Amino acid sequence: MVLLLVIAAWTMSSCQDWLTIYPQNQIVEDNFWEDKNDLEGVRYAAYQQMCNTLSKLVLWGDLRADSYRLCKTDQSTDGTPELYKEIREGRIERDSANSYFDWSGLYQTINYCNKVLQHGPEVLANDKQFTNAEWLQMKAEITGLRALNYFYLIRAFKDVPYSTKVVNNDTEVMYFGATNQLVVLDSLIVDVEEVAGQARNRFSQAKDTKGLITNAALYAMLSDMYLWRGALHEGRFGNNYVDTVNINNVAARDSSYRIHTFKGDHEKAVEYADKAMAALADQNERNKVGGFSRAGYEMLSYGLDNVSLYKNVFEGFSNGSTPVLYAYMQIFGGNSDESIFELQFSTSEKREHSLNTIWGNSQYSHLSVSDAALGNIYTNEPSDRARDTRLWFSAWNLLVGESQATSDWYCFKWSGGNYTLSLPQNHECASIRVSFSSSSQSNWFIYRLSDVMLQKAEALVALGQKTEAMRYVNAIHRRWYCNDDKSGTQPTENVTNTDGGVNKTKDEKNNRFWGNAPAATAPKGEAVEEYAVLNERQLEFLGEGKRWFDLVRYAERHAGGTTGNGKDPRAWDAAYGNSTRSQYFAAEACEPAGTNSGIDGVEAMVDNLMQGEFSKQLCTQLKNRFKNRYGLYNLIFYKEIQAGNGKLEQNPVWNKSMYD
Repeated sequence: MVLLLVIAAWTMSSCQDWLTIYPQNQIVEDNFWEDKNDLEGVRYAAYQQMCNTLSKLVLWGDLRADSYRLCKTDQSTDGTPELYKEIREGRIERDSANSYFDWSGLYQTINYCNKVLQHGPEVLANDKQFTNAEWLQMKAEITGLRALNYFYLIRAFKDVPYSTKVVNNDTEVMYFGATNQLVVLDSLIVDVEEVAGQARNRFSQAKDTKGLITNAALYAMLSDMYLWRGALHEGRFGNNYVDTVNINNVAARDSSYRIHTFKGDHEKAVEYADKAMAALADQNERNKVGGFSRAGYEMLSYGLDNVSLYKNVFEGFSNGSTPVLYAYMQIFGGNSDESIFELQFSTSEKREHSLNTIWGNSQYSHLSVSDAALGNIYTNEPSDRARDTRLWFSAWNLLVGESQATSDWYCFKWSGGNYTLSLPQNHECASIRVSFSSSSQSNWFIYRLSDVMLQKAEALVALGQKTEAMRYVNAIHRRWYCNDDKSGTQPTENVTNTDGGVNKTKDEKNNRFWGNAPAATAPKGEAVEEYAVLNERQLEFLGEGKRWFDLVRYAERHAGGTTGNGKDPRAWDAAYGNSTRSQYFAAEACEPAGTNSGIDGVEAMVDNLMQGEFSKQLCTQLKNRFKNRYGLYNLIFYKEIQAGNGKLEQNPVWNKSMYD
């Protein structure tokens, strides 16, 4: 039976490495929690388990999005192509007994975290070498890791079982119902805010600084969570809604109340984005003193006074020499200065992933980057697609002249920075050839600098600060640009970038390859800045498991407030009387009385953002099949329904007769 919350089985390992899992042999848990090593073993096991769930995080965040289409050349015979097609089209025509919807791996990570948080105080009492300061740092780190896994769950499934207690046997998982998405999110924010600033700022090794939860990661997470909270409230209640959260009921903290508003949520998103960037800057500066920062890691800011972390896309390119894709190599080579938190993989330490079966160029690859993903930004100037170096490694085949009518465009971000680049004599961007070798040990990003910058930009747009938001969008947009313009606009001595960027020195005057790109544009609708942020995120994070979540957030934000179309199928009724939201929400997964169905936002998402990849007919079918906001979220694995003893209900959009 698939358990709702998988019991964290002790794993045997002989590797004395960064992710060694303790204990090394079978023990009785009651006699286990004695010293710091015991606690750290389970702590590292939580990270290892999250690595094991990577394929879920990727597919939940990307499979249904408009950035991709199914590979024409996929020759898999295990039914995966057919299943992916059904999911993308909003239909499940088979028994859903497949691993795509199985969330148990994330709950196993959560249970590891709960074990550390539950037993930490007793280890602190038993081990006199384990200090209170060390425990507080570990507590903050693991609280953040647990919150991150729940955050993935509510973005993928909406309402999910929520518990901060350790699960030790089968009977304990039989009575978990689902908790409302907003209640879980409130609790996560409270938990992470309580420990933000108490984690480590850095570790002695880069793989730990970037591979464990630091304060920079906690701040990035909070920025993301507040961005989601603002969107969820705007779509349900409008931007004038004031929400009072009873912290005692939601998070068992105290009897105080917390007031939230649409404006306040987005101001918090901006505040924590700034804190994340400041923590990252401090982390990198101090790392240089520690000696493991990469030499020559030059960054450009393009006039962003509070962000000094932007590197040029090229290095070693002057006077006609072959350029090096330095930004790509450093970022996706792993543990770069721009990384905030990334899952660590290593062949030597027996931690590998199978991303190549999703994005690679083999006959069994499942997903191809869609032409629609590229057209959203380069509609006005399609020739500029060849100048955007991001596409050289996230839409491979584009530059060799192969159309999508006959070829798949593969994402090679996860090649571990391994590539071969050849520059023709004419130095034209469109003629450059790039080839890659596959890797099963490249790290996977959860948060990196550009993600936080665009989170801030999206929050700024919501606050009406659109000019400031576009500065962040354009800083990212321009830094990847390959400029081979022969019209005499190449930089000369001490020429200042016209967009307020850095001065170019005489050593660069013969270089045509620098980021003097046109400004980011979004030629759709009235909310130009909002589309610009979403379009830039789409291109920047191709193959990084973010686009579908961005679409869901957009749909939730534009769901129409209290004037939306139809009633939410799980809206609470008068039987709850005047209970506060936290009181009736905590009991079961329901929405306040009068909450709209969310179909307005679903239709806006499909009509405004998905028409490029999905045909008009399919878009109509999607809107009909989604019915309400629940169609944005995954169905629940049917064995979890069976194991829930009647307490766990299926997502109403996917509720087939087999679950009745």
